[in-house]
Amino acid sequence: PDPLPSTPILSALYIYPIKSAGGVPLQQSGIGPRGLTHDRRWMVIDAAGKPVTQREFSKMRLIEPALAEDGLRVTAPGMPALKVPWQPQGTRRAVDMWGDPLSSVTVSVEATEWISTCLGGDFDLVYLPDDAERWQPADKPFGSLLSFVDGNPFHLIGEASLADFNRQLTRPVGHAEFRPNLVISGGEAYAEDFWRRVVIGPVGSDGVAFEVVESCARCVILNVLPDGTRGAETLRTLARVRRHGQAAVFGQHLVQDAPYDQRMGQLRVGDAVQVKVLAETVNPVYP
Repeated sequence: PDPLPSTPILSALYIYPIKSAGGVPLQQSGIGPRGLTHDRRWMVIDAAGKPVTQREFSKMRLIEPALAEDGLRVTAPGMPALKVPWQPQGTRRAVDMWGDPLSSVTVSVEATEWISTCLGGDFDLVYLPDDAERWQPADKPFGSLLSFVDGNPFHLIGEASLADFNRQLTRPVGHAEFRPNLVISGGEAYAEDFWRRVVIGPVGSDGVAFEVVESCARCVILNVLPDGTRGAETLRTLARVRRHGQAAVFGQHLVQDAPYDQRMGQLRVGDAVQVKVLAETVNPVYP
């Protein structure tokens, strides 16, 4: 049976195979120890081995990965399509994840040339292999194994919240600006600010349990426009209407509520979202 109209629904599902590049909408996705399958397992780095994102190169918005049987097919304006295998066999290369060293694998000579030409500099495309362990820092009480994400394995926004925020803007924004993994429809605007534990799955099933652990502090990537240029209105407006301490917040971060070796499951668009624990205060923002 269909869920009651008041029950929130998983209305959209996205992964971002290459950190800070375009998203891939999915109808369903598997879950592994690091989050959704293939989410942010590849990353662009500079000559110093540091992450390259839309914060510095807004043009990355125009890099579009797509899923193929044998790996990713990556396109960008004016560039030939690039094939990226699921399990790159390049050389090991250390990356600097904001001060923390991490082992990665270079994708290919072709990928190095492609991304360097696309962005106009000395860049590389690397993959995070299964044996590379990156954990959330000790000051976050919900430690989780991570991919190349900024800080949490899952990111959720609400359709009602987006509609409310868009009423404040002269140029409405879509899902893409907020880069969510999970989009929820149903319920009131910003209700997700108070969620602490949710279960997502078909009605009558056990579903997948998540802890809602942190409000999402937004950065200048929010101002990157669909054409790869940069505006100012979106983040400025959010800072005015959605301030939490020093942060402009929108959306929530989640971790799967399961032991590390049991973080798995399946999510599908249309799944019911059951709120199991609701708090009286909004979720924190960690520095």
